[in-house]
Amino acid sequence: MTEVKKQRTDFGKILVVAPSGYGKTFLSKTADFDKTGFVNSEQKPLPFKGNFKFHGKPKTWAGFLKNIEDFGKNPEITNIIVDSQSMGFDMLHNEMQANFKGFDVYSNYNKQLARYFDLIRSIEKDVIVLSHDETVVEQGFKQRKAKVQGKQYEGRVEAYYTVVLFADKRVRDGKPEYFLRTFSEDTSTKCPESLFPDKNGNNLLEIPNDAAYIFKALEEYYS
Repeated sequence: MTEVKKQRTDFGKILVVAPSGYGKTFLSKTADFDKTGFVNSEQKPLPFKGNFKFHGKPKTWAGFLKNIEDFGKNPEITNIIVDSQSMGFDMLHNEMQANFKGFDVYSNYNKQLARYFDLIRSIEKDVIVLSHDETVVEQGFKQRKAKVQGKQYEGRVEAYYTVVLFADKRVRDGKPEYFLRTFSEDTSTKCPESLFPDKNGNNLLEIPNDAAYIFKALEEYYS
């Protein structure tokens, strides 16, 4: 008897955070170029050969949201990568400053952020979102978190994601190595139990900087 694959009802929303130059975009190299929607708000050439069949390059906040929404509805697309949330937020912030004054700048900015987070969470596909980081001080403790303008969402962006990973790099055997941390004390990392299991079922503290690896883990975890 052929086993019927259970239809998924839960999907992973992954936030990958790091400064520029830590390999965030490069993780996209292993994604399926024909089935992954790539939202390139950074407007930069890909740092590897090849291209995505569904490659959006939004230049406005409205275009950024529409790109994500359209990819979410497209049945040919199985996963989405957003590169980057930070640039999308920068677009929004600049537009709000150009169109509003005083209190209305951040009032409207925060309303749009709420709309964005609702959109990301509503998509019935696995989504990897890339973000730059900033240092936030809370109760005297410094922690690296996802970058955002204004105070309302400062230190709270991670609450809207299932998983938060931090990209890192080092030199090993004379060669640069990029990887992702699932836990570190000075960052806002978080990860569901056994999403990236070691031989004992505990989460690995480091995983490959690899979108295909992440999407496969999510598929197995939520199926």
